[in-house]
Amino acid sequence: MFTELNRVNATWRFDRRRSRRSHLLISALVFSLGSLFASVAWSFSPDQDLTARAAVLMDAATGKILYQKDADLRLPPASTTKVMTAILALESGRKLTETLTVSKTATRVPASKLYLRPGQSLAIEDLLYAIMLSSANDASMVLAEGIGGSVEHFTELMTKRAHELGATNSHFANPHGLTAVDHFSTARDLAVLFRYAMRNPTFREIVQTKISSVSSNTIVKKRTVARRISVRNHNRLLWNFDGAIGGKTGYTHAAQKCFVGAVARNGTTLVVSVLGARDQWGDTKRLLEYGFDNYESLKAAPQPDSKTAPTEPASIRPEGISAVMGAPRENSRGQPVNGYVLQLGAFRERGRAESLLKQFSDRGWEGFVEKILLSPGETAYRVRFGPYAELLVAQQTAQEILQKSGYQALIMPFLASPESGGEPS
Repeated sequence: MFTELNRVNATWRFDRRRSRRSHLLISALVFSLGSLFASVAWSFSPDQDLTARAAVLMDAATGKILYQKDADLRLPPASTTKVMTAILALESGRKLTETLTVSKTATRVPASKLYLRPGQSLAIEDLLYAIMLSSANDASMVLAEGIGGSVEHFTELMTKRAHELGATNSHFANPHGLTAVDHFSTARDLAVLFRYAMRNPTFREIVQTKISSVSSNTIVKKRTVARRISVRNHNRLLWNFDGAIGGKTGYTHAAQKCFVGAVARNGTTLVVSVLGARDQWGDTKRLLEYGFDNYESLKAAPQPDSKTAPTEPASIRPEGISAVMGAPRENSRGQPVNGYVLQLGAFRERGRAESLLKQFSDRGWEGFVEKILLSPGETAYRVRFGPYAELLVAQQTAQEILQKSGYQALIMPFLASPESGGEPS
């Protein structure tokens, strides 16, 4: 009896050990599969995963483009414009301690701003901190008027200097970046300008400052009354991204979310530029991580060609018509052009496209949603208006849409037959 009992106990212990080993093996397999799925879920493919309309990743040391998406597409740059404003102010020959006086015109510009008052005076250095940290539009106006004599002359100098620095596909109509006809830049140009600006020690110090304050002085009954204004950097990377050394944010309804900045790690500095993004910080962080993780292979790869051919120079455009609205000179496929359409956006979800279309249809613009095939199993929906038989009519309508809604329409040729599986719907 005891022998039989011992045999049963031994069998039970063996089965228990075997069950435990099986459990450990299953746990290890589950963990391995989980790690595999996690790595797949968190993998990043710039061409598929970016929400930005245009983006550039640049090696700051050489200026080489490591990655680009529609790098030369002219788009509204919003407050990333202020990088060029700062460059011009720093190169004006004025001392940083020199004070400039606030005009009534400067105080009337829309927010974001410091809410300066006419007659106040601020040092150029304080104005630079205000525009680069707090994105103050009124401070940008004070710089433009005080250094250029007028906003018009200052912006002419901005455009001229940008072209001299290699940002030849940009044109500036104001010093702050609020939506305006003939005010545009590209992801490539902004990266070029930011890379250049970071060579200036003062600019570099300003853009990597998280929190500061600026001082304004007002004369009241022959007495100088000082006012301190706190400014906080809008660049979130300075708080939560390893190696961030500066940048400039931007947002308007037409431009959507924009950013240009730089990050340094292990002796390598990358400049990143994104325009027209829905996920500004997600795009920026994933693109930078992609650049650092693949730096050696990206650096060794041949210089990529531009995905979007530059449009005609800013100085060559019909009077009163924005160059950013120019249509392609010819269709590369040789298909007959039956006029022109305006494109306001493209979406993966049909509902979002129809929602945007309804907003404009309710305001009297006739349009349609066009379904296109991106790849097998993947579709997108374009919001378009027209067609218009004459280019001038398309340009005038695009300008009207910009002025009344803030949306920057792209003018596209309307072909006799749909391209790439596109079909109006």
